[in-house]
Amino acid sequence: MKPHYFIGIKIPKDIAETLATERESWQLQSHKRLTPAQDMHITLLFIGEDVYGEINEVEKLLGTIKEQAFTLNIDGIKTFGNPTTPRIIYASLETSRELDELQQQVHKSMESLKIKPDPKKFVPHITLASRWAGGEPTNRQFSIANMRFDVTEFSLFRIAPNEMPRYQKIANYTLENASTTFKGECL
Repeated sequence: MKPHYFIGIKIPKDIAETLATERESWQLQSHKRLTPAQDMHITLLFIGEDVYGEINEVEKLLGTIKEQAFTLNIDGIKTFGNPTTPRIIYASLETSRELDELQQQVHKSMESLKIKPDPKKFVPHITLASRWAGGEPTNRQFSIANMRFDVTEFSLFRIAPNEMPRYQKIANYTLENASTTFKGECL
């Protein structure tokens, strides 16, 4: 299988570890995959396989994006799929004009390429659990502490399904006015 790629924002280590710890307290048995803290991210654009050999061009084009650093707020837990047998349980994010603009710039930067990015509507999220394992449907409600963190960079990732971390940065892009002093906090 050829490598697959995506563009995303890595979650700061302290926030990712807090998310993983809170998720562990739920004692989930309903999902086959629990995202390790080191792999938590927000996908800006899924590329998939580099069918046309354009990944080097993707890397260059992403370097032309000029957006400001910004702060994101995690505000709860939501699901994709049937709420009683969800495909994915995720940490949701407050609406962010800056995040939407960054995602739009990333998408727009790919327009000149043959790569056809995932056309699904952008729903920013941090996957905590995926792949329903079967069993009885549940009406369980999950909660999480509100958290916030600064986004100072985004990255081009290669997916390495049999390695840890599974999502490996191959190029990093620093946002303008990025301060490295604040990472994240629970509110």
